[in-house]
Amino acid sequence: MTEPLFAGAVLLDKPSGPTSHDMVKEIRKLLGITRVGHTGTLDPMASGLLVVLVGRATKLAEYVPSDPKVYRGTVVLGVTTDTMDMEGRVIERRTCLAAPEEVEGVFRSLVGELEQEPPLFSAAKYRGRPLYSYARKGEEVPRRRRRVKVYDFRLEDWRPSGSSVEADFQVSCSPGTYVRELASRVGDMLGCGGALGALRRLASGPFRVEEAVTVEALRTEAAKGVLQLMRPLEVLRGRRVLGLREEHQRVARNGAPLRADMLESGL
Repeated sequence: MTEPLFAGAVLLDKPSGPTSHDMVKEIRKLLGITRVGHTGTLDPMASGLLVVLVGRATKLAEYVPSDPKVYRGTVVLGVTTDTMDMEGRVIERRTCLAAPEEVEGVFRSLVGELEQEPPLFSAAKYRGRPLYSYARKGEEVPRRRRRVKVYDFRLEDWRPSGSSVEADFQVSCSPGTYVRELASRVGDMLGCGGALGALRRLASGPFRVEEAVTVEALRTEAAKGVLQLMRPLEVLRGRRVLGLREEHQRVARNGAPLRADMLESGL
């Protein structure tokens, strides 16, 4: 392929285990191009939809629709860890005495606008370094709180397991929401502690995981020379499209400000 063809996106179904950056490196290797980036990090333990931009399409990152994010996950009630998920060190165990109705009530109470503090073990940065790099050394650093929105939060299943309970949920929220923090907050509100046990991203804006391909499928396509990218305009799904008159296209490409008379009529 020639460089101009490297512009588009891959909707990737990330497996649990690798980091989002690992997936970016994999696509760079498959395509032989360095300009690759994703539009929203998934923790290593999480699986599901990762929107990856390639080549010149990386310039579209800030315009790619990504609201809401939809996840399906499991919170383990009765366990508290230092990372807010079950991959961390267990700090405390308590018997979960909550009934499903109580958990549903807590979920409903969290719908709306919330303030969150990034988890200690997260990729949020302080002085150019990710918070997890400080946390691994036992260093406490300031964390800037952020406002997020939870649009829907519902209980889907309930499985008692000894003194703890595994509660499956689906949540729809704004970009930048830490679902781990929501899981931990639910446990705190119930008085038994909670940690995220599993997480899968189902959607990001208009894109759904059903449209995504696995890493294995990408490798197979690349080996056959038939790897297809989503076109840049498709990446802007849901955005209004305006046509530019042919005589103005060259100056627009060179960065000239757009005026109403440069647009095609009827749009």
